[in-house]
Amino acid sequence: MEKRALTIDLLRGVAIIGMVLSGQILWNAELPAWMFHAQVPPPEFRFDPTVPGITWVDLVFPFFLFSMGAAFPLALRKRLDARHESTGSVVGTILRRWALLAVFAIALANLAVEGTGIPMWGAALVRLAGWGCFCLLFMRFERLSKQQNRWVCLAGIVLLTALLAACRWIWDAPVTVERSNIIILVLANMALFGSLVWLFTRDRLPLRLAILALFAALRLGSRVEGSWNETLWDASPLPWLFQIDFLKYLCIIIPGTIAGDAIHARMSRRETAAAPAASGRETALMLLAAALIPLNLWGLFSRHLTANLLANLALCAAGGWLLHSRKGGLKEPLHRTLFDWGCLWLLMGLALEAFEGGIKKDPATYSYFFTTSGLASMFLVAAEIALRRFRLRCGVLVRCGQNPMIAYTAAAFLITPLLTLLNLTPLLNRLGEVSPWMGVLRGAIMTAAVALVTALFTRRRIFWRS
Repeated sequence: MEKRALTIDLLRGVAIIGMVLSGQILWNAELPAWMFHAQVPPPEFRFDPTVPGITWVDLVFPFFLFSMGAAFPLALRKRLDARHESTGSVVGTILRRWALLAVFAIALANLAVEGTGIPMWGAALVRLAGWGCFCLLFMRFERLSKQQNRWVCLAGIVLLTALLAACRWIWDAPVTVERSNIIILVLANMALFGSLVWLFTRDRLPLRLAILALFAALRLGSRVEGSWNETLWDASPLPWLFQIDFLKYLCIIIPGTIAGDAIHARMSRRETAAAPAASGRETALMLLAAALIPLNLWGLFSRHLTANLLANLALCAAGGWLLHSRKGGLKEPLHRTLFDWGCLWLLMGLALEAFEGGIKKDPATYSYFFTTSGLASMFLVAAEIALRRFRLRCGVLVRCGQNPMIAYTAAAFLITPLLTLLNLTPLLNRLGEVSPWMGVLRGAIMTAAVALVTALFTRRRIFWRS
């Protein structure tokens, strides 16, 4: 069996680098609206929940969620089948991962101490110290035993707690468990509930789909004022740690697990010969699957909905013919599974586009969940052919996907603090003052630095693992 699913790593890498880039682009009213979240458009950059549509920025989070769901079958089956761990032991691992990610989410928000009276150089040192604590918390040293690595992790928790206490009691920073990085907190809860859903339905796909339908129905009913659905959906004993509303993202996680099952099945097949070069049909399928992503970004953002729907139907039908025609249909089961499910999710999303005022990331709509799941599946189809048949490497992006937590934190907790201490931040920020597109270049430079730092850590086999 292959060691890693590079297609999932690539999807995760594209998502995390896209996430970093979207956060590094400076808001400028002269830049086009498709450079930002569709519901936070220029020139005011005020959140407007009535604006329908999605941009590339709105794809990065669901793509990451989909890659997370796809990784569950690979990681958990390895524990169940290769390591022969019991279900109880795997559940314990899942709970431990959730707790570490929750700590990570709270620490990320509370270590942002700029503007609290601490000088800039002090805030930079706090962030660097926090990044060092994260290294202890998440790094696993090959030379150490499992028990010794747990002691290192515990040391990271103790030092992180001491650092946060110092920020609160010495520098009077507003440290509280109610402050957290919402993206990481959502991912923590999806790592918990998504893993549990897959674990207990791993050989019962109909049950998994029934759970997806159940959560979708509960959320739909929660919109009815005074209903028990609303009471249940709004209930949360610890809202700073878990909100039932987070479970809506299972509508992306569960489709991701189906893709992960298919990838695991292909990896489990023993293939001694190298994959042959791509045929004409595979090349056409790769281009077709890849084209569906910009097509839907254009159609849904520009609101050319009828033209977008017709084009999607045509491309899905063409892909189906390439895969299932009696004469010359492609034989790779993985391509068929990913494309067929991708078409289902995508067309479901487009069918729901008119519901809830059009597709939106925030507040997230059913169209958003299923459309982005379909596009993520299409990305995997194109990536699978590009990596295995065309021998495309995408080394930096793949390595970033293998080390996403380092990529997520490198800009704010490593690179920017170092630039601040070296007094180089003003020089970089001047790019944004030259012109709007120079500001975009500034963001691209920071993103490239993050990618290179992450790739360097990965090449040296220094990983952060929760």
